[in-house]
Amino acid sequence: MNNFQQNVRLWWQPPRRTSDREAERRVTFLELFYDLVYVVVIAEVSHALAGHVDRQGILEFGLLFVLVWVAWINGTFYHELHGNNDIRTRVFTFLQMFTVAMMAVFAHNAFGEGGAGFALSFAAYQLVLTYLWWRTGVYDPLHRPLAQPYVLNYLISTVLFVTSAFVPEAWRTYFWLTSLILSVSGPLITVLFAPSDPEVQAEQERSRAATDSLVERFGLFIIIVLGEVIVAVVRGVAAHHGLDLTIFLTAGLGMLLAVGLWWLYFDFVSQRLPVASNWGVPFWIYLHLFVAMGIVATGAATLNVVEHASEPLGAVVTWLLTGALALAMGTIALLLLLLRLPEAFQPLYRRGALITLLAAAGCAALGFTTLPAIPLLTALVVLLLLPVIYGIHVWITVLGGREFTVD
Repeated sequence: MNNFQQNVRLWWQPPRRTSDREAERRVTFLELFYDLVYVVVIAEVSHALAGHVDRQGILEFGLLFVLVWVAWINGTFYHELHGNNDIRTRVFTFLQMFTVAMMAVFAHNAFGEGGAGFALSFAAYQLVLTYLWWRTGVYDPLHRPLAQPYVLNYLISTVLFVTSAFVPEAWRTYFWLTSLILSVSGPLITVLFAPSDPEVQAEQERSRAATDSLVERFGLFIIIVLGEVIVAVVRGVAAHHGLDLTIFLTAGLGMLLAVGLWWLYFDFVSQRLPVASNWGVPFWIYLHLFVAMGIVATGAATLNVVEHASEPLGAVVTWLLTGALALAMGTIALLLLLLRLPEAFQPLYRRGALITLLAAAGCAALGFTTLPAIPLLTALVVLLLLPVIYGIHVWITVLGGREFTVD
């Protein structure tokens, strides 16, 4: 083999085998760069909801956000399991970023004139990932029984999206929903119908295992969506020609929602591995979808509240704000029950989960009220900070101010 061939093999490597996965790998700058493009598409989805706060707008937001999240989780897991520090990985990562950027171009009007463009952009993204997963099965015989049904599932999903670009707008949503069901169920189908061969089962265990880098990656995604709440506050204030005490208080309380959600997630959930059971990791993954969705919807509602700080809140805006915050807090409460913890800390976390769940229920109950913006935001902030205060109490009285770490 000459030097040129050696260099090509060094810089254009086959996908990394799951058996070579690094347990203590840190998130790379390439992954951070990749996540940046999702800042844009999530912002477009959030702003579309903020501009159409009604039943149809909320349903469209839900579908669109899940599609974006499915794209992110697919790319994230591929890099986590099979990415290398080589030119091949970079080229295909940048190619994914181009397709996600195109999704962002059409996302604000994905259920109107931009529908065909969004569908083709999403299909292009899925086609790239389908190819990558297929090549993994080609290079790694042990992973092939897992990759093949996954690839077939995503290939069908991609065809549905391509087809949806050429059907009447009224039919397009049904194609997307069918494709989404296939995409979301793909990993579950792989788990349920994997061959019983011990080597394949061992490969499945390696693929499903959560690592510190994966936990870190999910935390970074939560940072991205929390940024939407802050952006919403800034946009809401910027929409006013002058500032007064009402706007100042409304914006400050909106910022406290972001602070409280950050505190709740990153003090209690982040940097802790999920339980190592057959369904512990999948549930942990899918619960993050609803945490992220709730946070982004909270940002969209906050933008409306701050923009119209001096006006009465509409019932739909109130429900969106209280329901979105309740969704984020409620799923964080469930995440607290799925963490791998020392036995001594499990009762503390169960109590924290209960407090968080009750606070989430309180937020949902506020949707039945007709409180003005500032009293409503104040009540939500108080409820959000209740589990945070409990965590501070545990930190001081149980841990003595020391950082809680899990060996």
